[in-house]
Amino acid sequence: MNVYALFPLIATIAYIPLLLTIAGSRPWQKRSTLFILFIIPAMIWSLTDYFFRINYSPQHNLLLLQIIMIALPLMAVQLHVFTSTFFGPGQGRWLAFAYASVAIIIGLILSGNVINNIEVVDDKIYPHYGPGLVYIAFTLITLAARNLYVVWRRLKILSNPVLYNQTISMMLGIIVLAIFVTTAILPWGREFPIPHLGNIIVASILSYAVIRHRLVDIRLVLRQGTAWLGLGVIGIVSFWLLIVVMHTVFDFELSLLASFMATLVGLIVSIFIYKVRGYFFEFMNRAFRGSSYDYHKKLNDFTNKIHNVFSLKEQGGELLALLNKAINIKQACLLFPEAGSEDFITQFVEPEDEDSPLANIRLRAGSPIITYLEREQKALPKENLTILPAFLSLWPKEKEEIDSKEIEIFMPLISRDRLIAILVLGKKQSGRYSLEDFNIIEEVTSRVAVSLEKEYLREQLREREEELSVINKSSAIFSSSLDIQEIFGSFIEELKNVIDVHWASIVLIEDSDLCCVALSSTEGSTYQIGERIPMEGSGTGWVVTQKKTFVEPDLSQERYFQTGENFYKQGLRSMVYLPLIAKGKAIGSFIAASQQPNAYSQRHLKLLEQLASQISMPLENAKLYAKAEEKARVDELTGLLNRRSLDEMIDTEISRHSRYGGAFSLAIVDLDSFKAYNDTYGHLSGDKLLRQIGNIIKSAIRNADHAFRYGGDEFAILLPQTTVDAALQVTERVRKKIAEEVEAGKIPVTASIGLASWPDDGISHTDIIAAADVILYRAKRDGGNQSYCASGALTPLQLTEPILDTDNHIDSKILSVVHALSETIDSKSYFTHNHSKRVTDYALAIAKALKLDTAEMTKLEACALLHDIGKISINDDILNKPGKLTEEEWEIVKTHPQLGATISSRIPQLTPCVEGILHHHEWYDGSGYPDGLKGDDIPMEARILSIADAIATMTSERPYSETLTHEKAVEELKRCAGTQFDPYLVEQFVLSYESNINNARKKARR
Repeated sequence: MNVYALFPLIATIAYIPLLLTIAGSRPWQKRSTLFILFIIPAMIWSLTDYFFRINYSPQHNLLLLQIIMIALPLMAVQLHVFTSTFFGPGQGRWLAFAYASVAIIIGLILSGNVINNIEVVDDKIYPHYGPGLVYIAFTLITLAARNLYVVWRRLKILSNPVLYNQTISMMLGIIVLAIFVTTAILPWGREFPIPHLGNIIVASILSYAVIRHRLVDIRLVLRQGTAWLGLGVIGIVSFWLLIVVMHTVFDFELSLLASFMATLVGLIVSIFIYKVRGYFFEFMNRAFRGSSYDYHKKLNDFTNKIHNVFSLKEQGGELLALLNKAINIKQACLLFPEAGSEDFITQFVEPEDEDSPLANIRLRAGSPIITYLEREQKALPKENLTILPAFLSLWPKEKEEIDSKEIEIFMPLISRDRLIAILVLGKKQSGRYSLEDFNIIEEVTSRVAVSLEKEYLREQLREREEELSVINKSSAIFSSSLDIQEIFGSFIEELKNVIDVHWASIVLIEDSDLCCVALSSTEGSTYQIGERIPMEGSGTGWVVTQKKTFVEPDLSQERYFQTGENFYKQGLRSMVYLPLIAKGKAIGSFIAASQQPNAYSQRHLKLLEQLASQISMPLENAKLYAKAEEKARVDELTGLLNRRSLDEMIDTEISRHSRYGGAFSLAIVDLDSFKAYNDTYGHLSGDKLLRQIGNIIKSAIRNADHAFRYGGDEFAILLPQTTVDAALQVTERVRKKIAEEVEAGKIPVTASIGLASWPDDGISHTDIIAAADVILYRAKRDGGNQSYCASGALTPLQLTEPILDTDNHIDSKILSVVHALSETIDSKSYFTHNHSKRVTDYALAIAKALKLDTAEMTKLEACALLHDIGKISINDDILNKPGKLTEEEWEIVKTHPQLGATISSRIPQLTPCVEGILHHHEWYDGSGYPDGLKGDDIPMEARILSIADAIATMTSERPYSETLTHEKAVEELKRCAGTQFDPYLVEQFVLSYESNINNARKKARR
């Protein structure tokens, strides 16, 4: 056997893994197919040459040589085709030339123009070639040169590193293959299989790097391949040297073929052992470690990939869970430095249980344990605590705690020679810690320390960013309003993002007591807004005196203040009192509480103290503002509310009673003979008398009533939810007490009172005051010292002052009544709030576009406000029904235009509105209700109301229909023009709408 025949065989074998890899990869791509078409002729070329060189079948040598000569150019052409897929756009691939050349070469070979004869000398075979070999060489050199030229130009413009490396690989493969194949033409190239050595290199390095490692720099592949090749050469040379030495010592027969075969067998055995070694070790580890082996493997994989886990919680939790199961530990925990102090506290515990003995470990700064771990940087078993002198200063209580928690080992986690965490391990499930356990723990902690430190610092940075965000947002919140209770809820919600707060309060000093001015929640609260709290025995009293923060870590264990019992009953466990200091003076306290014990760490306390100092000045300013506002609303002489407060409260009561119904009353009190008293006894006595009158009024009215100094010697009393009859009883009581209790010497001072009621005596606050004032002076004219009631100012207005003149105009005075009625209508449904007012706005916009006169616009305004007045008799359940109405319910709703017209017709002043109210649901094509009127037969105001009602409804939030934008609502109006709506009116409305939009845009551009 020719020993050189091994090279073609090795080349064939070198392609087998690559062929299997490409064939087994999915999904297949076009390049994968072309690459396989290159591998197959390359393997056929080398394998056929192997059989040819070993003279396997002498009678078939010519056929084998023909196959070799055909496979070589076919391989070269397929390499060209594969390489051409890397060409840039516009570069010709020369596929026709390549395949035509292959066909010509096959023809030359089969016709005998390439191979002349074959000569066998000893065991070597020498082929002799004819002139056709020149064509084969020319074709292959041309393709190789073309590929190298295109690839070289391509490399100059490539920026993609992956594609660049792939192209370099192709270029290197072509060069290697061209050089080695060219040697076959030389005489010594015919004797030795040098071209197949090139085939081995291409198979082992170039193709493997491009296909399987196309994302890896080719230099890395070459570097690793060179290293393995060098290692193989060293092994083979060492093996041969050993054989030579043994041959010399033992003098046994040595043949070159046997040496090569032994070398090949040795390589195969070495590769086999290298491949199966992992499985063998895994088998042995699994046999000795049993069920914990899988956890050991998972722990090892986790420590290798921990740098890819970007969460301290995931890192710490997973580490403890795997470590416990791998070593069979009962419990373990990780301690990290506490922000704001140098103490180490528990951050993670396994198993995760609040009742775990290791859940609340705290190693104080300066503890001998921390000092030892920082200095020695090695594990500290529990036994050393009783042996080493360094732990003599350890308190007996601390030793007892370690024993009671069954702690066995303190393991430091060191990064950059600094103690960044402490791993605390409890007892094992069975047995004691072995040397292997210690080695595993030390290896694991050394591998994860850097990653844990990095994530711990990142977590600290994130928490600090959150705290700064809370501080900034809190500053903005407290700057947004001087009403502390209004903004306190938003402040606490922001605080909850970083701190556990279930209840919070702000308590300020008022005189010698405390007053609660803000609460996060009043439900179940020990304090209430405005409640006066004794300072003595309270946490606030302590922090105000000491100007220091005070923490109650667990109210179930110990309560320091009298208020603690109430807080504990409220369900709170942790309390922190923080002094509020403004300009060096304590003004109160900020109290935060949690339902969890030990809820506030040093980091939390530091943040809370910063927030307390930040909100102190806004609170002081709010307190001063409240006092100033109180002075602005309170009469200093009598202590009663002033005229400004009266006007505001009347407006509030009008709004509230308009929405919810009912009546309220207003009384104006004027002192009889006060001027004579003032002139006789002087202004100081007059002021004293006014103070006395103020006290008498406050004592005579009910808690729900409000007393005001109206001006001079006039007072006012506002009586919410009170009819005239009930109010008269209160005013009579006030009048009699004034007459009985005032001591004015020789000049008797009594009171005359005028009483008016909303809405009977007025709609606006001006009307109601005027009604009370008018009736007051009637009482004074009739002798004084008596209470008179207004008899209903609207009734005579409606009966004796018609709002229709000869031109059918609506008097503007009746519009106040109409507004009140429209609010009553809108308040019946949750979904029609302000609906009548919106319809009015749209209707008046159309009227303005039509240039209607003032009388017509007044009439249209009344129609719009009252268009749904008929719904006042429809059941609220139907009006508020969120779903689709039944046919019976819909028939009831359709009666409201007729009912509204009937109601309006009963009031002479509103008869001009009857037609508009009755027909506002008629359709322009005659398909509306109630009368099916069509076109211009529908009154003008009804056609306008139909459009206004539709657009107000479409743009409102209703549960039974989609809310449209104004643009879509306008499009819907256009779509229904001529069917539901008057097309001319729609056109006028749209023109007005678009004009307003364009004007708004022009202003925005300015």
